Amino acid sequence: MAAARCVPVELGFAEPAPAWRLRSEQFPSKVGGRPAWLGAAGLPGPGALACARCGRPLAFLLQVYAPLPGRADAFHRSLFLFCCREPPCCAGLRVFRNQLPRKNEFYSYEPPSDSPPLETEESVYHLDHTVPDHNFLFPEFEIVIETEDEVIPDIEEKEDAPQIIGSMGDALDEELDSMAKHESREDNIFQKFKTQIAPDPEQILRYGRDTEPIWISGENIPQEKDIPDCPCGAKRIFEFQVMPQLLNHLQADRLGRSVDWGILAVFTCAESCSLGAGYTEEFVWKQDVTDTP
Repeated sequence: MAAARCVPVELGFAEPAPAWRLRSEQFPSKVGGRPAWLGAAGLPGPGALACARCGRPLAFLLQVYAPLPGRADAFHRSLFLFCCREPPCCAGLRVFRNQLPRKNEFYSYEPPSDSPPLETEESVYHLDHTVPDHNFLFPEFEIVIETEDEVIPDIEEKEDAPQIIGSMGDALDEELDSMAKHESREDNIFQKFKTQIAPDPEQILRYGRDTEPIWISGENIPQEKDIPDCPCGAKRIFEFQVMPQLLNHLQADRLGRSVDWGILAVFTCAESCSLGAGYTEEFVWKQDVTDTP
């Protein structure tokens, strides 16, 4: 067994919750339904919430409440992820960040109550033009956060395939050897993924700002040049990833071709900049299930 390593990651699990817990004033992390917007100023418009490929409205997938300790301007901070669920596209992805100081025009300075409110009105922070009908919405769940066990065993790396010796020639030997090594690496990455999630197989989200994602495949892993810098000039860093287990909760296959992914990795501004009031678009990298061995 290889040496153990520390993994400072928080895991998200989808659980039913009463509607009041998923309102904006509760600062929820949640899946589906309508977005519980953080700040009501500068909300993304229809153009921002349209699929870049097919032009259709994007469906709200999930949001993560992720304040930054020690940052007065990000005392409240949330990330909102949208996807295209319309066949034959089922591919467009956009993510937006919003942050507020503790003293702001929208919320009380004091923490929200843990008790349900007396009134039952729905939160006003909705964008109705992004949700044409209830069949468009994903089922709604709260994302409950737990800390992953800090020590996760590494898997043993497989030895390289032996050199092929025979009459086929050196060039073919090298090509087959390269293929064998590639398959071995693919299998190692997939086995590592399975080993990592095995203690908590129902996890739908992994949060660890400025850590590394766990990939499901060795194919289609972004290089540094593939992650665009923030418009403020800062690098973007990994913040969280959406796991394939979330697909089990979405009931998305009723539209024909379903939304699908292996990993959705979200990268955000390393400085968590404030580019004026409103929502800043960040970056999502999609690794498909078809990239797995």
